[in-house]
Parts: sequence; C-alpha cells; structure tokens
Amino acid sequence: MVWNLRTGFNERHPMRIVIPADRPKHEMPLKDGSVVTLSPVLKTDREFFERGIEELSLESRFSRFGQGVGGLTQHELDYLTDVDQRSHVAWGAAIDEEVAGVGRYIVERDKGCAEVAITVLDSMQRRGVGRALLEALTAVARADGVTEFCFEARADNEAVLGFVRDMEISPLVSDGMIERRIRVSSLPTTTHDEAMSAVIEEVRSTGTKGPDAGAALDGPSP
Repeated sequence: MVWNLRTGFNERHPMRIVIPADRPKHEMPLKDGSVVTLSPVLKTDREFFERGIEELSLESRFSRFGQGVGGLTQHELDYLTDVDQRSHVAWGAAIDEEVAGVGRYIVERDKGCAEVAITVLDSMQRRGVGRALLEALTAVARADGVTEFCFEARADNEAVLGFVRDMEISPLVSDGMIERRIRVSSLPTTTHDEAMSAVIEEVRSTGTKGPDAGAALDGPSP
C-alpha cells in the first residue's frame, strides 16, 4: 500500500461534505488557525469514495493506484469502506465542510507491522492534515498495542519526502521507492490521543455503520 501525500482532487470543484452532529468525530486545530474534523470511515461513506475517484486527476490516480483508473470496482469500494476499525483502521478528514484527506492502516501480521496509507488533497497540502491523520492513527494503534508502522511511497513523491523529514523520519530509498518501518512508541503522544481513541471505541461499540452517522455529500462547488 502506497503512502501518497500528493494526491489531489479537481480543485475547481471541491467535494463538500456535511458531517451530521451525531456522527463520531474529533476536531483538531491546525497550524494555520483552521480546524480539521476527523471522523472514522464508515460503510455509509461508500458514495464519498465513489465520487472521490471521479475528482482525481489522471496523474493523481496513477500516483495512488499505480494506474489511471477510471473508477473503483465494487470490490475496491468494499475494501475502502467496509473496515472493522480494529485490524483495518481508517479516518477521514474535512476542513470547513470540504473533504481534506483520508488515512488508514491495516495490520499485516505476516510482516509484523501495520501498513499505513495517507492521502491529502493538493489544495489541503502544508496545513498539517497529514500529520493530524497520522496522529489519529497513532493514537488508536498505541491504545490497541500495535507496535510498528510500515509504509512505502514513490521516491519522486516530494510531498512524502518533506513530510517524513518534518516528522524526523529517515526515509530508506530502494528501487525507486521509499520504504520505512517506524516504532509506534517513537512517535509523540498528543493531548488529543484519549479523545481520538474514545471516538474509535464509540464506532466499535455501535458497529462500523453507526446510527444514522453517514456524511451527506453536496454537489461540486461552482
């Protein structure tokens, strides 16, 4: 799975999303003074992912999926949204009711790590969205006893290189790919950890569909 911080949606038509008041979520301030809303991915988010791929540029689709896919198959939609929030943990991010990104990890027991993938829209770059998503994933992983993250990304992905440098992670480059394993214990704790773990536990207790917790998608902004 590729960690892709440089995937962008069509910025002329940003995807707007209305998050219901009763949906489990947590808000975090970003370095530019804005607030990002983080919410665990639910089965009811299927339309979001289906619509989202339509907004990706061909370059971004290749960067994220390895090819310029025209749409997601039903199997791929199941994979992205039918998560158990235990071995497959996923968070979505929004700022001012605009989709900002998504982060997830999948526990790979044969590798002895949880493989991380983070996608942030081009228009939301350099605001701290990727860091917020990583902090949310880390909080859950630490609470669940996950000991190590692993990820890979294309070596020409400057956004990923900048991000890992900002996080003081030394990337290892091999065959044109960045590969890295990170001890969860080496990542800093935050004042938001307890609240983010509580949000995940709320989703787990109600089921990953959640009670009337779906996010409503608006049409593209003019």
